[in-house]
Amino acid sequence: MLARTMLLPPLLSAMLSGIGLSSAAVAGVVIDGTRHIYPQQRREITLRLTNDDPRVPRLVQVWLDQGTPAQDPSHSDVPFSLAPPVFRLDPGKSQVVRLVYTQDPLPTDRESLFWLNALEIPPKVDAAPYGSQEHQSNHLQFAFRIRTKVFFRPAQLPGTADEAPTQLRWTLHRSAQGPLLEVHNPSAYHVTFNEVALAMGPQPDARLLPAEAGMVPPGGNLKLPVRDIVQAIPADAQVHFKYINDYGAFSVPQRAPLKY
Repeated sequence: MLARTMLLPPLLSAMLSGIGLSSAAVAGVVIDGTRHIYPQQRREITLRLTNDDPRVPRLVQVWLDQGTPAQDPSHSDVPFSLAPPVFRLDPGKSQVVRLVYTQDPLPTDRESLFWLNALEIPPKVDAAPYGSQEHQSNHLQFAFRIRTKVFFRPAQLPGTADEAPTQLRWTLHRSAQGPLLEVHNPSAYHVTFNEVALAMGPQPDARLLPAEAGMVPPGGNLKLPVRDIVQAIPADAQVHFKYINDYGAFSVPQRAPLKY
């Protein structure tokens, strides 16, 4: 899912160092899509960014990382190039960014996950007259950053991304802290959950105990604590979940059996 953070100060190159920021700034840049799939056979894919603010232009920097949000873009070591890496977005305008795989080796038996970062900087605000209320007020300097997932998908992976959720194996653990759901993903694809719950029975109207959500990587495990503590769990309890597909849409509710 899309993540948006505020950076203090912005992680920008020296060419952006002269830009001032105001506490009145509002994030205006949006990325087309909450996730992006890069098939290995493609020479490139394109990403579209739009400035939804009808009045204020933005300066934008884009880069990829491997899951380290605090990493400076100048130290990002990924087998991709982005062009252009820095650009101005006028109000209501869009910019297409080319993402190109550099052919450096990546695993061929499973997807690889990267994160696209888009850092937006509003322009310098004109100084208010000395002694005015605006001049006397405090101002913060900040920038907004959007992060979305990029999945590099090798050619000829077994199965499909749509089949991966049906292959998940769920285990229920009991502890003094409450129930814990553990999911194993034997597929070659990442599976991202929008919703996970412990269903207290196979009936469609069975009580649902919400659990944490998250993403389970190919061949990996993920532990999801159940938020409620219950005294007894029926033997026919199931897991209820929704996942996010390649287009960023939520699946219909799924049910799966549990191992103990």
